[in-house]
Amino acid sequence: MESQYLVSAKKRGRLERSWAEPFRTVVLPLIDEELFRACFDEANGRPNTSIRLLVGLHLLKEADDLTDAQVLDALEFNIQWQYALGVAPADAHVCEKTLHNFRHKLMENERATAVFQRLTEALMRVDGLSSVRQRLDSTHVISDIAVLTRLGLFTETVTHFLRELRREAAPKLAKRYLDREGYFSDATREQAPRRLVVVAQDLYRLVASFEADAETAAMPAYLLLVRLLAEQCDVVHGDQGEPGNVLVKEPKAVGGGSLQSPHDPDATYGHKGKGYEVQLAETCVAKNPYQVVTVVSVNAANVSDQHATVPVVEELVDRGLVPDVLIADTAYGSGENLVACAELGVRLLAPVQDPTAAAEKKAVEAEVAPSAVAPTQAVAPDSTSGDEESPRAPLPLGLADFTFNATHSEVLRCPSGQAALSNIVRASLMGFEATFAESACAACPLAPRCPTRSPRRADGDRVLAFRDVTAATASRQREQQTPAFRTDYKLRSGIESTNAEVKGRHGAGGLRVRGGARVKLAVVLKVMALNVKRAVQHHTEALREPNGGDDRLQVEAA
Repeated sequence: MESQYLVSAKKRGRLERSWAEPFRTVVLPLIDEELFRACFDEANGRPNTSIRLLVGLHLLKEADDLTDAQVLDALEFNIQWQYALGVAPADAHVCEKTLHNFRHKLMENERATAVFQRLTEALMRVDGLSSVRQRLDSTHVISDIAVLTRLGLFTETVTHFLRELRREAAPKLAKRYLDREGYFSDATREQAPRRLVVVAQDLYRLVASFEADAETAAMPAYLLLVRLLAEQCDVVHGDQGEPGNVLVKEPKAVGGGSLQSPHDPDATYGHKGKGYEVQLAETCVAKNPYQVVTVVSVNAANVSDQHATVPVVEELVDRGLVPDVLIADTAYGSGENLVACAELGVRLLAPVQDPTAAAEKKAVEAEVAPSAVAPTQAVAPDSTSGDEESPRAPLPLGLADFTFNATHSEVLRCPSGQAALSNIVRASLMGFEATFAESACAACPLAPRCPTRSPRRADGDRVLAFRDVTAATASRQREQQTPAFRTDYKLRSGIESTNAEVKGRHGAGGLRVRGGARVKLAVVLKVMALNVKRAVQHHTEALREPNGGDDRLQVEAA
């Protein structure tokens, strides 16, 4: 390659042992250009720029969270970039519009996700990575928007509409919001409630004034006014066509899917704040030379992690990457998810919340509460009393004392070790029923504590009625207290560093884009760059001589 002859032999040797070599020889050939065949036909012609070059540029871009300008400069003047991308210095040029157009192609038909999946799976095959054990977690990201107060949201939405509208169409409001921009949004806490009522009335006036204007009513900025009014306000209409009175809803009456910014209508609100939730599944197998993120999905901020668990597992199953164990935190743990994952062949290693924990905590607090004795008064031991604490009665047995199959749809053994005679589905009760022999139960010392019952039937056998999700929850509550569970669960914490890496080194913590489609594209590219970076670092280490060089995957612009 021509770039090799622009440096001395010593530097050329360093170049061939740097990150650029495995990027060129390992990563670039794995980029599947066939995914872009539909973008080019006889009418559009062949692409002017190599698809692998454009994907490679975006991988290097997101490896260090660079701007387009920095990427184009690095391509033209950085020899490592030219060597890594397989282009001669004379041909190392791409215009900025080409990058923009290519990103539009990546956003079409989930193409970016397909590129991520193909490249990740190819790296796993090349380097023999196993996916039998994975971990799952979410992290919060926000698009390039300001975090607005409620008054700021109203003000900015109205201002956004007025900027798009002809000034003469609403001169009074244009003067209020455009000429005196910030007048309403910079209110103090004491002033905000009064000003919010004024802005809400202005919002309603604008909606009512232009709803009959077909051209204006079709404007995206106007539709945001309508959405904001519906989500945040109640309009009480007067008699005989009198103007409506606008009542601002209580904050708790406004849903998390409501508008958060007129500049990003897709952003929502969840318990982590405004923006989006990113779900990441990552391998965590000790024998892997490095770990990769296998699934990345971007959801609304108000979507619970509970609802993200099964879709992630289903995707892994469809792609042939189904793990034996998926480790996640309590946010993903529920009886429903434990059963659903088990039916897909995955053991979800996630704690579940104990519904009795709050009651037990209150009981403990009551037991240790101060007595009526004054704090300064010493209580002498009662030497005359020889009573000892009476032994507590054994607690009743529960579902956690039974042994179930993986999906908790069948009882295998009772607490005394007896196998069930039969297991049937009770469709009418949306549950299951296990039957145990009366002869064995009659002589069982645990019978007084057993939750099975004796229905009125001739054989006298005992029956345990249960729901799979309830049994799964009870079993997990017992299991998560064991040392073995805690040891296996320790692997989950490793994904926290991956979240930090994506948000810190790769820039997902400060996105430069707005809108759900662009946010998803940016996040997918950044996670793909993380996987590539780890692969390149692994292969670069194999190229290093003992005690030689300090080459790392550094892709800063020249």
